[in-house]
Amino acid sequence: MTENAEDPILVQDVGEVRVLTLNRPRVLNAISRALGWRLIEEFERADADPRVRVIVLTGSGERAFSAGGDLVERVSDAETAESRAAFIERLFVRRRRTPTIAAVNGLAFGGGLELVLGCDIVVAAEHATFALPEATRGFLASAGGIVRLPQAIGRSRAMRMALTGRPIDSTTALQWGLVTECVPAERLRSHALALAGEIAAAAPLAAEASLRIINAVSDDDEAAWALNDRMRAEVGASEDAQEGPRAFSEKRPPVWRGA
Repeated sequence: MTENAEDPILVQDVGEVRVLTLNRPRVLNAISRALGWRLIEEFERADADPRVRVIVLTGSGERAFSAGGDLVERVSDAETAESRAAFIERLFVRRRRTPTIAAVNGLAFGGGLELVLGCDIVVAAEHATFALPEATRGFLASAGGIVRLPQAIGRSRAMRMALTGRPIDSTTALQWGLVTECVPAERLRSHALALAGEIAAAAPLAAEASLRIINAVSDDDEAAWALNDRMRAEVGASEDAQEGPRAFSEKRPPVWRGA
């Protein structure tokens, strides 16, 4: 495992399983630009390595898988729309050839939930919680959240989560189909690794083909993704998209202008 405590991503190989750990526990593993690009690199490196049969994605600490995008960083973000779109596509949207298990060790909010939705199987600790709070911060859950969430839990439930930002607990997430299995926190890692071992024991070509076919069925909605991309640009250019993160960083209620 990577030993540097400042490294935003810890990497460990357990047999044919690569464990990637989001490593910013002091800020609930918020997805900074540095963490995001490192995670892209590690996903792509694992995907290109024939020795890696399964990826397990988890977070450092006991409180959070990931609290989502780093809103403090977003206030001073000078990234272009084109660069951000490329970042989102490579980190959240692009499907991988390697089966990926999300081991959700705490809250998964915003971009953290979108990372979960981009994985193939979700194992959650019993204390885990899930939310899409972007609308309460003035921007859009456009990294796959509002496209994939209805596929996972249904239209009405996705509406409630996306429009209110209200979290759901792991029991509800299991009942709604967002989570595959719930286990006690102390068993999360061992359970995810055991499940990964079962997947790694399957025939490689058959497993990869199954993954591709199932993902092709679930992602076959070009119109939804195209609208998602247009709305990301429109909402992202609004004053409210600046106000939400600014209010968060200043610890005050946002003042929306609807523009």
